[in-house]
Amino acid sequence: MKSAVIYARYSSERQNDQSIEGQLRICNKYAQDNNLIIVDTYIDRATTGLNDQRPAFQQMLADCAKPVPWEIVLVYAIDRFGRNSIEIAVNKQKLKKNKKTLISATQRTSENIDGSKNLDGILLENMYIGLAEYYSAELSQKVRRGLNENRQKGLFCGGALAYGYRVVNKKVVVEPNEAEVIIYIYRQYAEGKIAKDIIADLTAKGLTHKGKPFAMNTFYGILRKEQYIGIHHHDGEVYTNIYPPIVPKPLFDRVQAILTKNKIGSRSRLTEYLLRDKAICGYCGKTLQGESGTARNGTVKHYYKCMGRKKYHTCSKSVVQKDKLESLVISETLRAFSHQGIIDEVAEAVLGAHAKRIQDQSIMSILTAERDAIKKSLSNIMKAIEQGIFTETTKSRMEELEEQLADTENKILVEQYKLEAQIKKEQIVEYITHSLRQKPKLLVHTFIQKVILWDDKIEIYFNFMEKAYPDELNHRDCLELSGSDSSRMVRTKGLEPPWSPTGT
Repeated sequence: MKSAVIYARYSSERQNDQSIEGQLRICNKYAQDNNLIIVDTYIDRATTGLNDQRPAFQQMLADCAKPVPWEIVLVYAIDRFGRNSIEIAVNKQKLKKNKKTLISATQRTSENIDGSKNLDGILLENMYIGLAEYYSAELSQKVRRGLNENRQKGLFCGGALAYGYRVVNKKVVVEPNEAEVIIYIYRQYAEGKIAKDIIADLTAKGLTHKGKPFAMNTFYGILRKEQYIGIHHHDGEVYTNIYPPIVPKPLFDRVQAILTKNKIGSRSRLTEYLLRDKAICGYCGKTLQGESGTARNGTVKHYYKCMGRKKYHTCSKSVVQKDKLESLVISETLRAFSHQGIIDEVAEAVLGAHAKRIQDQSIMSILTAERDAIKKSLSNIMKAIEQGIFTETTKSRMEELEEQLADTENKILVEQYKLEAQIKKEQIVEYITHSLRQKPKLLVHTFIQKVILWDDKIEIYFNFMEKAYPDELNHRDCLELSGSDSSRMVRTKGLEPPWSPTGT
């Protein structure tokens, strides 16, 4: 007698365990009639068969590669195993590789229980697979067509319902109390009130969003939602008969104009903050971000401001003028890297990293593994074609894989060229002493790890070096920056200064 496991599955939440019970009953009856011993069952509930990403199914595939005491996977029908012809062929190949056989309790399959070929079963099995895939595709098409017809009629077809609405008899209607909140938000924002203050007002009034206080992302989501002017987008189509308008179109347009103007980062796009994500507050550890303000004479000034002060109001770190801070940091960096000994040490470090990269060839390994995986997938599809499985899906997938293979092989050629190109120390020295000095942004990115700021001193941490030196050898007086009357001190961490300390 042979041992077997049963795999059972149903697709929809509208089905229930009775479907599983029916499959198990018929499979057990088949096993009894054919002298099979059932040693285990694998069950996926409310799980689609259009792909093989099913927990119990994947566990069964993983188990079949182990020394398990079973030889046959028994299913009620082939479509329980899957509805995707390519994945069925690939997964059957996995079973076959581990000397396991797929058998259906109600349909003829390509192999018999004893492992012999079933000639008429080869044709029938492929027909069952094709019909299952066709049924799924046709059903999906019918469902989409039906939902589209409902949308054309202005009916709600499910999904997340926008705040301010409710559904009555499949029609979206306005929720009056929530609609008042939406109008209030739009009017307040259009009048120039900032989001944080509007949210604070809503919270003070006890108004919530689905039972929770309004969050910043929820607030801005409301301001951008086109449903509030009666427009709904779905699958590339525009519908104007599903959501009743709540916000007048002129008010909505005015708010969108303000959002565009105040878009995060829009004020700083023309002003580049070189130390963004590198400047850190020495008091609270938060980053310093770009900030701008307009003086009474109309002049726009730019600063770095601690996020602990700006956002959380927990830090008293004074703001720092952008130009003076960046000028100081760049000049100190250039001074530190003006010493030939330091330049040579950095060049040696770069050469060492380049040599290790060539040795590791990590990128090449990733690309090679990717190429091998693509070739394996193509090989599996070829095996499926040899078994008589060739559909439009098979053809499309093969063309996709062939394009991926060509692209990956091109990347491998480029990487091989990079690995063969030997960098020289003279090139690195030239880059540091000349090219890099002309590009402040690249200079900061290459050499500076972080800049820690207090109101009375600054510490600059450089990359490449691991040496640490006593503080008395690592600082000197520098020019005064705004925000404090005291002279700023700069400590350059990680580099031995080639100069004698002054002003200490």
